[in-house]
Amino acid sequence: MAIFMPERVRVCFIGCGHHSMGSLQPAVALIPQFEYVAACDLIEERAKEAVRRFGAKRWYTDYSKMIDEESPDGVIIVGPPQMHEEVGISCLKRGLHVFIEKPPSLTLDGARKIVETMKSSGKICMVGTHWRHMPVHRTLKKISESGDFGEIFRLEAMYLAPDTRGTWGQPFEWGFMLNQAIHPLDCLQFLGGKIVEVRAEGVVEEGKRLAVSASLRFTSGAVGSLILGGCSPIFYERIGIQGSEGWAEAEQFRRLRYASKRRWVEPTDPSAIQLMLFEHGSHYRGVSRPGYIEELEHFAQCILSGKHPHANAEDAYNALKVLDAVVKSMKTGKKRSVEDN
Repeated sequence: MAIFMPERVRVCFIGCGHHSMGSLQPAVALIPQFEYVAACDLIEERAKEAVRRFGAKRWYTDYSKMIDEESPDGVIIVGPPQMHEEVGISCLKRGLHVFIEKPPSLTLDGARKIVETMKSSGKICMVGTHWRHMPVHRTLKKISESGDFGEIFRLEAMYLAPDTRGTWGQPFEWGFMLNQAIHPLDCLQFLGGKIVEVRAEGVVEEGKRLAVSASLRFTSGAVGSLILGGCSPIFYERIGIQGSEGWAEAEQFRRLRYASKRRWVEPTDPSAIQLMLFEHGSHYRGVSRPGYIEELEHFAQCILSGKHPHANAEDAYNALKVLDAVVKSMKTGKKRSVEDN
């Protein structure tokens, strides 16, 4: 007997704040696999604005009522972490596929509960760690998996952000981990696999400075480094990977450099190591930053195909466990096993 697969995903938004309206709803409007059914926000005018600007058919101020009346295939939840956890668990229990923005929760316990609910529900729960979906980082992944790259043995990430205070009522260092550091950490997981051990040191002074230097060890045996800076005048990002036969680095979300010991063009100098450059503009497919369209496309494709996403609630939970270990190692000066957290 043939199994009927829908051609489009009927989706509703829960939360129509700045990030939802500025990044994710514009992305959904550009993805043909989605049918944008309805928008919900506690503030009525925001929900109405989503209908006007992005093509939602109806608006609500009560998400339970919206789900009852619209029967969507999935929901996209965008708000504070407490909302991600509470509403995400509720929607999974109601049999919906769920996309939640990062972080999934303020606590490890909350993130673990989302994972448990996802597994018991049999539904997809993706978390919006959009760095792994950016074209430049996906290209980095493709290069690292090629035969010319060899076995990965070293990874590094450097990230600067302007945050000066803890977000969502959290201490400065943990708020920074939840709001900012989760992105480069998840990207390292995407490229190198699970992280099992960390050693970190840092300086934290709310409103003035935040500096973190962490050494990482991966399940594969590879080693890595995570360098974080808060109170920065700019955003800056760099991700690097080294294999036995090559090296590649992505910078500022759009520039990629790649060198291989195996030359792909005959050089004039037989000893030369050639360098490949790749770059695209910061405005990509009509949105302000790359990655948002791609992550939501992945969500839709997984629902339509029945495949498991590569960026789910368990990946985000693992990232939070690593970041928690980083904070504890900073405070104690001792190496931390991630599974001890």
